[in-house]
Amino acid sequence: MRKVFSVLLVFFFCMQTSWADNLPNLGGDTAQQILTPAQEREIGEGAMREIRRSGELAEDPEVVAYLNRLGTRLVEAAGVSDSHFTFFPVLDSTINAFAIPGGFVGVHTGVIVMAQHESELASVMAHEIAHVSQHHLARMIDGTRLNPLISLASLGVAILAAHAGSGDAAAAAMTAGMGYNIQKQLDFTYAFEQEADRIGMQTLTRAGFDPAAMPTFFERLQKVNRLEESNAPEFLRTHPVTFKRIADAQARLKGVPYRQTPDSTDFLFVREKARGLQMKPADAVDFYRKTLAEKRYSNEAAHRYGLAHALYLAGDYDSAWQALQQAKSALGTAGHPALEFLAGSIRLAQGRSAEAVAIFQQAMGRFPASRALVYGLIDAQTAAAQYDKALAVITDSLSLYPGDANFYQRAARIYTKQGLPMQGHKAQGEYYVRLQEYGPAIEQFKLALNQPGGDFYLLSSIEARLREIEGQYGKEGKAKEMP
Repeated sequence: MRKVFSVLLVFFFCMQTSWADNLPNLGGDTAQQILTPAQEREIGEGAMREIRRSGELAEDPEVVAYLNRLGTRLVEAAGVSDSHFTFFPVLDSTINAFAIPGGFVGVHTGVIVMAQHESELASVMAHEIAHVSQHHLARMIDGTRLNPLISLASLGVAILAAHAGSGDAAAAAMTAGMGYNIQKQLDFTYAFEQEADRIGMQTLTRAGFDPAAMPTFFERLQKVNRLEESNAPEFLRTHPVTFKRIADAQARLKGVPYRQTPDSTDFLFVREKARGLQMKPADAVDFYRKTLAEKRYSNEAAHRYGLAHALYLAGDYDSAWQALQQAKSALGTAGHPALEFLAGSIRLAQGRSAEAVAIFQQAMGRFPASRALVYGLIDAQTAAAQYDKALAVITDSLSLYPGDANFYQRAARIYTKQGLPMQGHKAQGEYYVRLQEYGPAIEQFKLALNQPGGDFYLLSSIEARLREIEGQYGKEGKAKEMP
């Protein structure tokens, strides 16, 4: 189920010892010591910086929030307490998901769109959570008794190569001429896959999802991948779904009563939003109009929402508004924050910022847990030149979500519009800190100190923050390597 993780296994197996002088040893003698959770987190954070820099993360707040809600539910059901998880979407129509050491789980939008039911998406995520909770990377290194000579930069490159679709070529290049036992690599890979399947199905059951969704999704994935990967050597098939895995998963269902698990409205709406995000807007509009005309949909409200969102992305705001009203009518009086977020976004795109402010404010009263609505309100207030009100919302939000980089980025934009460059650079610096991009953060704090104006307390706070970051990461903002 995951392409990147397996490529990383090949990557670690095939590193030459001649690299040792240039790479940090994160594990010491692996016969005596396995990677610690802190070291796994360090690897994951380094890889995440590389993935973020690629520009292919899906930044949509509703998709991000949904994946993390679903992921948290699964983590709690799995009883994992020794890892902090972060779930993130990757804007890519291919069917892929991957786990990075340290609790980072990436899900391609293609998986969300392909899932016919929420339990199928949950099965993919439960599988990836098991890879993390069982510390498969550390166990692989310990089992092979190889020194884990891991370069974070090289790790990021390997992940990006796999994500970009060149994983097979990358793995082949690293494997060629190295003389390691490929079969042993395969044995570890399959063992990890089987363990992740077993634990993932247990997690599905405990979380209230249908465990039969896992083999069902496997079978569909195998059909999709058969033509694409049938010519590749088996050890380079980066997430092999074999008949044995499917049979094993089906065997685990014996004696388990059938459980019909309804899809949440959140899933139905996010699936259509993900579909629209990964398609060209014009193609998405044609798709929804055709399927609506032919009544080929599982949920009318979600499908009409998909059309409204596609029209919005295409810039046809009047038609998007009309389609949105039809989606609201199909859903009924319960409403949904996704509908209100799209309504406010349409009005904001039309230049009707005051109406957008009112929509977001009313929606926040109905759906206070939606952080996307808070972002929308700040953006609408900024467009309406209600800068002080927007900054007040940001201040209140940061008391609840101090690690949210998006609030700092919005604050930086507002300060710039107000002609307050010192505050703007300071806020942008805090934005980079939350992304663990300490070099750019230091640069922003220095730019802030070079701006005219500013009172003593503001200057002192910026200087103190700069000293703190430089003390931890050096004057160039590079994270200190772990011993």
